[in-house]
Amino acid sequence: MERLDEDSADLAFLEENLEKTEELTEKMTSMLNVFDDRLVRLEASILPIHKSTQTLTKLVDNIDKTRNSVVEIIGYFDLVEREEVTIKRGPKGNDLDSYLSSIGKCNKAMEVLGAMSLKSSEKIIGQLKQILKAAMLQLEDLFRLWLTERSNPIEPLSFLSKKLEIPGIPSAPSKNLATLSSYLAITGPELGYTSEFFKVYIDVRSNYLVKSLTMLAQASISTAEKRSTPVYEKGTCGFNSYTDAVLMMFTTEYGVAEKILPSEYVSSSFRDTIQPSLENFVEIGKTLNNRVKKNMQTDIYLTFDMMETINTKMGTFDEIFKLAGKKDTAFSDLLHSLRAVAIRSFPEFLDEIKVKYHPTKTSGLPNDATVHELTITTLQHLKRLTDYPEAVESTLLTLGDAFNYDYVADVLECLAQSLDSKARTYKKPALTSIFLLNNYYYILKSIRTQFMSVLDPEVESKFDKMVKKWNDAYQDTWKSCFSNLMDYTWVRGGALKTTLGSNERQTVKEKFKNFNTEFDELYKAHKGYAMPDPELRNQVIRDIRGVLIPMYNRFLEKHQQSEFSKNPTKYIRYDSATLESIVNRLFDGSI
Repeated sequence: MERLDEDSADLAFLEENLEKTEELTEKMTSMLNVFDDRLVRLEASILPIHKSTQTLTKLVDNIDKTRNSVVEIIGYFDLVEREEVTIKRGPKGNDLDSYLSSIGKCNKAMEVLGAMSLKSSEKIIGQLKQILKAAMLQLEDLFRLWLTERSNPIEPLSFLSKKLEIPGIPSAPSKNLATLSSYLAITGPELGYTSEFFKVYIDVRSNYLVKSLTMLAQASISTAEKRSTPVYEKGTCGFNSYTDAVLMMFTTEYGVAEKILPSEYVSSSFRDTIQPSLENFVEIGKTLNNRVKKNMQTDIYLTFDMMETINTKMGTFDEIFKLAGKKDTAFSDLLHSLRAVAIRSFPEFLDEIKVKYHPTKTSGLPNDATVHELTITTLQHLKRLTDYPEAVESTLLTLGDAFNYDYVADVLECLAQSLDSKARTYKKPALTSIFLLNNYYYILKSIRTQFMSVLDPEVESKFDKMVKKWNDAYQDTWKSCFSNLMDYTWVRGGALKTTLGSNERQTVKEKFKNFNTEFDELYKAHKGYAMPDPELRNQVIRDIRGVLIPMYNRFLEKHQQSEFSKNPTKYIRYDSATLESIVNRLFDGSI
């Protein structure tokens, strides 16, 4: 029972607490409902105030922006007065940034005022346009000034002689000039102004190139006109150095243009910049070539020299023209003009041999039968041609001949024919033989020392045979003299016959007498003969001596011991040593 009573008491306690909890819940719910009603009423009161505050905030922002815009616009109206002095004065020294900033302000003012379409701003816009145009002109003038300061003419030869590169414009000035040109190229059109800064560049730099190259251009002419030798010698004309300078100056100039000008202006500006100097170069080349036309015999090598110079550097020329965007037609005309004169020279030279030195024209025939002027000049001409292998070969290929063999062989053949015809005008066989021997040996020696690489071996063999032929012909002119020494008056057993009959003595006397007479005549004649080549002279004398001295010694030895005369010294004029000494001095002009 006690347990039940306790449980009943606990239940009663719980019921009492539950009732209290329900009462509290009802009170809390009632309070929350009251709060909710109050919040609804508060929201209804605050929301209009909030919306009004937002509107006021936007209104304030708009007022501030409007005020700032008004201030800015008013400032634009005053900008002309503020910036005009700065614009017209131009940049101070190298302070370009502040000046460009001033231009930027004016440009922005013009854009803003133009967009507003206010009647009151039309005058200001017009003033701004004038100021901006003045600014562009100032920048162009500044571009010209800075570029001119860095474009003082130089002497390229001093750099060439020291193997130094032609200087361009230093880095810092190049950057300033590049800034200017870029600004003018981009901003000018935006301002409605077409800047001609690239024309300024062309004007200044083309003048710089022309003045720098003038001295070498003049030297090309003067060195050709005032040379010390009658015939042009390779490399003695200043045109070679002039060409080197032109190419070096042009190459450097492209680098200058590339650093200073916007990329779209580089090629065309470079082309127009080098054009005056290139025209001068072409004119100098044509002037020299025209001089050659008037003096083909002595000056044709100048044309070949110019061709060789240009051909050697054609790769650089082509690169220059590629950078310039096109090949210059005047330059092509120069090459054509040079080639035309070179082509003309080959047949003219052959005609010169055939016509000017025709055998009927004997005024130039040497009395001493020495090497003819024709032979010397012809071989010298051929030798000089080998100094210009590329130019000569390209020209001969145009004519249809290969320089390897045909032309040189043709010239030598024509020369040989002319010499042979001329030699026949001599009245004495000895002169004919000596003349042809001298000339053919000169040709043969030249072939062996200078032309073996450009001639068929048969040509050398042909002239070798001709030398031998005319040496034999010359030896034959001594046969009459030698025949006096031929004697067969030997007794059986080989003993000398010392006792002679009157007829035999008379025969010996006649032989000595005839020998002396003919030898003296030859001796006298040889005073007027020449054989300038010492090797040939020694060979010819050796051949004469090899026959004459042994025969004379035998004849003398035989008859000195015979009694052919009571006064043998009357007939024996020379002893062996004296005779040999005289023979050794043949052709030396001292006998």
